[in-house]
Amino acid sequence: MKTAAIFTIITFALICGCAKPYSEHDLRYEDEREKEEYAIYSHSIEYVYLRNLLSHNKREVKSIVVISQTDELNEYWRDKFVDHLENESIQEEVIEAWRMENESTSLLQRKFDFEYEYHMVTRAELDEYQSESFFSEFYKRYPDSNGLISVSRIGYDKTRNTALIHVIHSYGTLGANYYFIVLQKSTGGWDIVRRISTE
Repeated sequence: MKTAAIFTIITFALICGCAKPYSEHDLRYEDEREKEEYAIYSHSIEYVYLRNLLSHNKREVKSIVVISQTDELNEYWRDKFVDHLENESIQEEVIEAWRMENESTSLLQRKFDFEYEYHMVTRAELDEYQSESFFSEFYKRYPDSNGLISVSRIGYDKTRNTALIHVIHSYGTLGANYYFIVLQKSTGGWDIVRRISTE
């Protein structure tokens, strides 16, 4: 019920023009697997980003800034995040697939299908910011942004009908949200069926 309400609010925000519509009209994917992968990334990132804006009473969606490399998650962080799935009835094969995928990182390309303008930023650029003034420098560089998104690699079940991804939305020195998103493949694409906080 809560998920349905959130999607209703997000849909209303799109219709009423509270956001700047945006689309890459000429998206080209290597194959169907890559297309599905970016559909999962796009859907999960927008969901987390918009939900966080609504929860902080920010009506205006500006632009999305995405780190162009998936999160570097060592064993400690993989275990720490997975601990939050213990009582969530998620298939063990999906969790293990996510663990294995995130033993390494991958580079992301400009193939997201968002409804909003977005920027991609490298970790090398972010490393240039001073830690004590990170977000001050970040918002000077991206004044039209509502924060920074990073994602993990995706874990799938054997049939590739269930997907698991971790998304982090950072928006200030003391402000960040960490979530696992569980998605299920349907005839219309990928549906988000669960959001699990890992904070």
